[in-house]
Parts: sequence; C-alpha cells; structure tokens
Amino acid sequence: MSKFPLLTCLLLIACGSSPGAPTDAGTDRDSALDLDAGPMSDAGPMSDAGPMSDAGPVSDAGPMSDAGPVSDAGPVSDAGTPACVPTSGSATSGSYCDLFELAVLDDGAGSVEAQLFGRLSPDGLAAGGCAVIDEVEVTEGGATIGTLAGAGAFNVDSEGALLGSGPAMPQMISRCAGDTDRFGGFGLIVRGRIDGGSFEARCADAHSGSRWPPALRITCHRNVDRQPFYANYVSVDSYGSFTSTSIDINMPHGPGGAILSVDSSVRVIPHADPLFGGTPVDPFTITGLDTSVYESSAPVPGDYTSLNLSSMTDSFGMDACPTIPPTPGPEDPAPPVMLLRLTGTGERGAFSTEAYIDMCDRVTR
Repeated sequence: MSKFPLLTCLLLIACGSSPGAPTDAGTDRDSALDLDAGPMSDAGPMSDAGPMSDAGPVSDAGPMSDAGPVSDAGPVSDAGTPACVPTSGSATSGSYCDLFELAVLDDGAGSVEAQLFGRLSPDGLAAGGCAVIDEVEVTEGGATIGTLAGAGAFNVDSEGALLGSGPAMPQMISRCAGDTDRFGGFGLIVRGRIDGGSFEARCADAHSGSRWPPALRITCHRNVDRQPFYANYVSVDSYGSFTSTSIDINMPHGPGGAILSVDSSVRVIPHADPLFGGTPVDPFTITGLDTSVYESSAPVPGDYTSLNLSSMTDSFGMDACPTIPPTPGPEDPAPPVMLLRLTGTGERGAFSTEAYIDMCDRVTR
C-alpha cells in the first residue's frame, strides 16, 4: 500500500474520469496517484549501460518455449484462476487498471515471450462475478504494434494477475538493450467480457493521465521461468555508526529451474517523476555484496528461490533510497521506484533477471 493516501485521494477526486468512457482511473485506489496531465513519461536522463546479459542479446524468434506457447485453441488462462464463462449481455463498461509489468522472457535458446501482469478491476463486476480477458492491444506512440492473447479468467483486482501473453514484439525486445525507457512507453488496451456485457480498459500510455507509481514497467529476463514476484524488498538500516543494506528477491520456478547462485553485483535502474516531486537518479551498479540463496515454498504456493544480497554499508545512497516521513503529506515527494538487475547461475545455466522495487525502506534507529 502507498504511504501517500491523502495525496492519492485529493488527486483522484480532482481529476475524475469521463462518464461512460473506458478508463483506468474510474475507481479510487490508495496505491496509485493519477493526474490527467498528459501521458506518463520516463522522467530524467538514464544512461545506456549495456546489454541485459553477458550471455548475448535477446532475439525475436517466436514464443518462449519454457513458459509454454500461446495455444491456437484459445486464450491462455491465469494459473490458479478457475475458468468461467460470463453471462451474455450488451452492456459496455470501462475498467480500473494499474501497476502493470511487461516481462520480456528470453529462454536462452532463441525464443522470447512477453507476459503482461497487473491489476485490473472491470467497472460493474459483481463480487464473485465472472471476468475474462480476450486480448490486449499494444500501442507505441499511439499506433498499434501488435496484440497479446488474453489470459481468459484472471484474478480480479490482484497486482500479480496474468493478463496476456504472446511472442515478444521487436519494440519490446529493444527495451532490453540498455537501461532507458523502462517505465511507460507502451499503451495497453485490454478487452474482455464480464457478466452481462463487455469491458475495455485503456492503460499505461493509452490512458490520458499520469500516475504514481508508474502505470507500466518493462522488465527483462534471460533463462528463468518467470520474473521475480512482488515480495521483493530493499532496506538500508542505520544504527549509530553502523549501516547495513539488505536486498531480498524471490524467484518462482518450475522443475529444473532453481537458482543456484547469484553474483555479488547488482545494476540499479531508478525512476522518479518530477511531476510527483521526484528527482531523477541515474542508473548505477552496486558491487561487493555478500550473497546467499535458498529454496522455499511458503508463504506463497509453488517453489521459488529466495536470493539475499547484503553489505555493511549504505549501498543505495540518499538519492535512490531517501528517508520517508512516517505519514507523508501531499507536499512530500514520491520516492523513486527501481529495477534491480541480478545475474548468476541456475539449474539451466547463466541467468539474468530484473526485480521491481516499489520503495526502498530506510530505517534509522
């Protein structure tokens, strides 16, 4: 949950949305600030720090095999979400949507898949009702560049819901060549059906406003089953003259996909938006971290590898990891979000992955 609820409420009330028009801002949420002030932009200069992985550039060669191709028999379904068939009807509605992640997954053998995750809540859907996604239209600069197959039934209002997947488009793959253009840049138009009718959600750059946290992040991965899930954490803890940094990342995987070791350096790609009071921070690399990995299957279902990286110093600095007031007000700047690029070795060989961190937690005791 955001630490900026008052600012969220004021901005959402002030901005509103057009009645009857498909929108991603029709429902109040305390984790996203929304300003109808033009499309979200990637704020601040970010340097191109080289390719995603030393294992070689990703290529556009069709769907990723490890994650399973999109079936021609119909849309893929979000694992763990019961299939359903919406009741028929002619009603049309919009939908709230935010916190999207477009994960570009290179299997290391020439196949690259795009998987879209995020939070989607169709307007007018009754509690326990049926909602399915049929397709996700992807735009860049207002022009359509392709379509992802919809996930079918999905976890409504869940940040981790799978919304669509398919072969990664060249424009998506090119984002993995460096550190720039990782927040925003694509419009996502999600179309589907709910009980009694259909819905359309216009998300990220397809929506006319800007929001914080960013509506879309693009993450790049090589030789892993999927991107780290959302229980990722960064903290800088100071006690007297002692300071320590801890990074905790969780990597879900299938059989034969466990992570065996993680390298001691991490590439940090911060993002701050001046529209929300943020100060841009250039990407940087942290080195000399102590590392450990271990397997777990709790508290979330399924197998995953937990990665811990730490140091006895302030590895992030005040710009990337500022002190946040206990109860931030509207005048307080929104702290940066960031992507962390980690490399190492897994059961399938060398890997590279990027974890999203919504806020670095700085504690002074």
